[in-house]
Amino acid sequence: MTRPSIAFLGFGAALPERVRTHEDPLFDRIREAARAKGVTEASLFYGNREHRCLEPGESLATLTAKAGRAALEDAGLGPEQVDRLYGYLSVSEFITPNALYQVHRELGLGSRVLVVPVHAEFANFVMSAVLAWEAMLAGHSERALVAVGAGWTRHMDYSQGHAFGVGDGAGAAVLGPGERFVLVDYAVNTFSEEYGAMTLRPRPESSLDKPVYGLEPVLGVEAFLHTGMDGPPRLVEALLRKHGLTGDDITLISHQATRKLLDYWNERIRPREYLHTLEDLGNMVIASIPVTLARYHREVRTKYLVLLGLGIGAHQFALLVRV
Repeated sequence: MTRPSIAFLGFGAALPERVRTHEDPLFDRIREAARAKGVTEASLFYGNREHRCLEPGESLATLTAKAGRAALEDAGLGPEQVDRLYGYLSVSEFITPNALYQVHRELGLGSRVLVVPVHAEFANFVMSAVLAWEAMLAGHSERALVAVGAGWTRHMDYSQGHAFGVGDGAGAAVLGPGERFVLVDYAVNTFSEEYGAMTLRPRPESSLDKPVYGLEPVLGVEAFLHTGMDGPPRLVEALLRKHGLTGDDITLISHQATRKLLDYWNERIRPREYLHTLEDLGNMVIASIPVTLARYHREVRTKYLVLLGLGIGAHQFALLVRV
């Protein structure tokens, strides 16, 4: 029995209107740390000149629903034509349930649409797409919407280097039977020994009672410099080799934490094209990949596309797509 081709049918994105530049005085403490000698966390995160921020009271769910509507419109479909909603909103209004249910409500999706929150920062979008694909191959779903939203500017310690480039945004995609942007294969690595190296938690030691992201001292920076830098190229190379491909056959869209990672991965993987939105939108944590897809998918000129996600579990996830 021939398995159906499952593809991305449409893409969408939504961004807050407020722009924050790298000259904002909010980042003065980070710049001071970056002047220190040696490898500091502040010296690892650079490469963006501005990003977007949610205003106080602005809804991340509403922003994510806007991205979802754009993806449905791009696919030429209505909300009644999808049967599953995958994705995640981070940081959600409640610890549980996730605000993906509010996205379901704002999009007017029916009560028979299964909502599947996928908690896997920062690979939520890629993992959600694979789970939707597997459900379709099993015959349990016909079309699915994947929507992710990031609102991390409200959950930063602005004395820490990683906060310099973090921005807010939302991205979405529709999946279903199709012949372009067909999902082909994926590869994953899990490094559970790094559990706790990077966390989103209250930090009373810094007088921060709300959940705030951070690299844990020593372990977090070590994970960034070793597994975070070298693991993704190995994973992508193994996936390409399995299919008789090289970097020259692909366009790469990846997690976009810092130019340091992008430059290193570009040198190791050597894709023909490397698309990103880091410079003007910053690190949108879980939303960078779908927002970049929404901006550039019509400009992909290679036969294959690789989406590279990684997360703080720790895990790394590469998805091969035939364009």
